[in-house]
Amino acid sequence: MSHPRHEAFLQNVRFTNERTKHFQFKLSNGHRFDFRPGQFISLDIDLDGQKVRRPYSIASAPRTDNGFDLCLNMLPEGRVSSWLFHLKPGDKIGFSGPFGFFALREPPDPVSAFIATGTGIAPIRAMLQQLYSRPHDSEVWLIFGVRQERDILYRDEFEKMAAEHPNFHFIPTVSRPDPGWTGHTGYVQRHVVRYLAGKQGLHAYICGLRKMIDDVANEFRAMGYDSKALSSEKND
Repeated sequence: MSHPRHEAFLQNVRFTNERTKHFQFKLSNGHRFDFRPGQFISLDIDLDGQKVRRPYSIASAPRTDNGFDLCLNMLPEGRVSSWLFHLKPGDKIGFSGPFGFFALREPPDPVSAFIATGTGIAPIRAMLQQLYSRPHDSEVWLIFGVRQERDILYRDEFEKMAAEHPNFHFIPTVSRPDPGWTGHTGYVQRHVVRYLAGKQGLHAYICGLRKMIDDVANEFRAMGYDSKALSSEKND
């Protein structure tokens, strides 16, 4: 099955911390862009006459305006991230997709657990937006691991979600806390065991670096969960 090539223009962009940007794009060539929360696009960029492709997870649920978000880190040696970080509103990108099987299960499971580190939060944000776009009875957990407090991307959104929905539990955890941080510390693995042991009807969605995903999957297996209860997407 071939995926149509799309064109989108940048509507808005903002820094979420000193090395991460949030981009809002909108389709510009009249195509409808249908995707499932959790999927990714393949960005096509011409760098010095060289065609370069890069996969990026969509950081938002489908919207009626045919727009979508991306959340990207600036990489020190990254030619593509450097090109993206120089985009201004009105600039265009070409991409194909959507791709991938990391997607929100419908209907939601009795317990939906989301575990992310760094920009692995992008597809998880898309899934959570979709999950809370209509009523449901799921118990929902988000365990989000970052280095420092300023790396808790979309913190305001998740705190608002938790305030509005008593069934949503937001657990940010910081591995290198600054003085004054009073929240959870350490890696996500520790809190997976603490909060998610013995849950009936659980499905876990895990996104981040390969080592974290493997470690978290091992924790779930050690707690007695079937591997079918896990979905994951690796960022490396």
